[in-house]
Amino acid sequence: MKKLLLGFSVLLAAHVTMAQKPYDLYVVAEGNFGSPNGDVFKASRTGGSTHVFSAGLFQTANSSLGIDVLQDYGTFGNRAVLCGKGGASSPYKLSIVAYPSFDTIKTFTGGAGYQCLGKASNTKGYVSQATGNIIQLIDLVNNTMTPVTDTANMISSYASYMAAANGFMYVAIGSKIVKIDTAANKAVASILPGIGSIAGMQYDAANNCIWLLGKVSGISALVKLEPSNNDLLNAPVSLTGISNAAQLRLAVNKLYFLSGKNVYAYNIASPVVPVPLIYTSTLPGNSFSFAYGKSFDVDPYTGDFAVATAGNYAEPTKYEIVDGTTFTQIDTGSVAGRIGNELELHTYIAPVIDTAALQTVFAQCDTTITAPVATAGSLPIAGTTNDSLNLHNQGSHTITWTFTNGYLSSTATQTVIIDDTIAPVADNNLEALNVNCPYTLTAPTATDNCAGLLMGTTDSLHFTVAGNYTVQWHYDDGHGNTTIQTQQLKVNCTTGIDELSAQQVFQLYPNPTNGFITIRSNLATANKKGYNCIVTNALGQVFYKSDVKEERHTIDLTNMSSGIYLITIADAQTNRKYTQKFIKR
Repeated sequence: MKKLLLGFSVLLAAHVTMAQKPYDLYVVAEGNFGSPNGDVFKASRTGGSTHVFSAGLFQTANSSLGIDVLQDYGTFGNRAVLCGKGGASSPYKLSIVAYPSFDTIKTFTGGAGYQCLGKASNTKGYVSQATGNIIQLIDLVNNTMTPVTDTANMISSYASYMAAANGFMYVAIGSKIVKIDTAANKAVASILPGIGSIAGMQYDAANNCIWLLGKVSGISALVKLEPSNNDLLNAPVSLTGISNAAQLRLAVNKLYFLSGKNVYAYNIASPVVPVPLIYTSTLPGNSFSFAYGKSFDVDPYTGDFAVATAGNYAEPTKYEIVDGTTFTQIDTGSVAGRIGNELELHTYIAPVIDTAALQTVFAQCDTTITAPVATAGSLPIAGTTNDSLNLHNQGSHTITWTFTNGYLSSTATQTVIIDDTIAPVADNNLEALNVNCPYTLTAPTATDNCAGLLMGTTDSLHFTVAGNYTVQWHYDDGHGNTTIQTQQLKVNCTTGIDELSAQQVFQLYPNPTNGFITIRSNLATANKKGYNCIVTNALGQVFYKSDVKEERHTIDLTNMSSGIYLITIADAQTNRKYTQKFIKR
């Protein structure tokens, strides 16, 4: 069976037809020893067979020399770190740069060189010095470096690999792992996995574990370490028939590794041992220069992989990229950087849109739309749009979404229908009213799901004629939904005392009048205080007011409009009021 698999892989490797898949490949090139020309180079294919190769990104961005013996490289969100271990005369030992522009933010030139870099978060990393048994925290907010506190002298050499999990950085040093508390920046434990010199380390977020690669009794083996379970070490998984596994990588729930020029994939969910051989590289190079350093990488979302060779350490770095599903070559090429020792691969497939995420959205009123998500391999890609996501107007709206994965995009439309079908709800029950005229109603309120607080409207708020009324209050939300609430109203247009009694207290003449009207009342002679006189209209507006102490009192009405008015006199001693109507012609 093994022979058949090997033969199949060789045939695939020899297949010259290449899938036209876009990609970006970053090649970290160590450079010539003693020469500050180490840098990061980029090979790209945006579509078809056209390639784009960059010069050294760091040197180009900063118009400067490169890194002498560029040993490790990593990205931290909008930052990247380049570290080298060149001699005392090298201009840069560690550089923090903006990503992806590579413009320098901070450089460190003194001290020993740097061997290994690890990422704790987008703002925090760790770097191991090549000598001196020192690991330092890189603060990418303040651009500083601080040595890890190591009171128990656990850090006994330089690090080979690092992996962050659950607030700790796990650092492989020889055959042990030093555990660093990233909050306290302190070494807190030493772990012995029992697999000899550690040859690979990968954090598996899906299973919250760290995979370790080493050997047991001369045979390569995998060990799972569980950070959330008191750093439990599971029993080793023997990689039968393989004694030199290296370059451990993780993607799409599989562990990838090299043995010589062969690529293997261990399925974590459904493990098979012996581990299947999936590809054999056609690149030149011996056991040391092929896949030199860390020059093997797997795209974590597609499973496509890339491998490079340092050749004879003078040539440009050669690489090949392989489709992780068909195991056919996507591309081959070379970059100008010497001694490529690390790769970062991104391959791109068109996003696949989940139609369920684009279902029509129905809303009653204002709504904010959340971007749907597509996938490219296992990579989630949120849609973007130039259309407004805060929709207010009733009716049908169309949003055009674009999902972009590298150089490839997919588009789709989504319909949003805003249709308010809920009528306003009256805030209170309306009691029947029994009032005297003139009377002005106060509008009641209702609450609407979209419009909020609404004031009721009716035909008339003012009543000056006696009678029994049924008032209809209307609440209209402006979207075609109306609620009607009725209220009973009884209006009394007596003045609190009948006019016959008022005529016994005072007389008015002439009534109707064209200009002047005279009041005759014995109230003025019955007590020394007299009476108060007020002239109003049917709405209660005051046109005349006076204190009267004479028996006859004449009022000038020439400036008043024609209509029905009321004269009320109030006994100044008892405050009893008497009212009569008169007509002004």
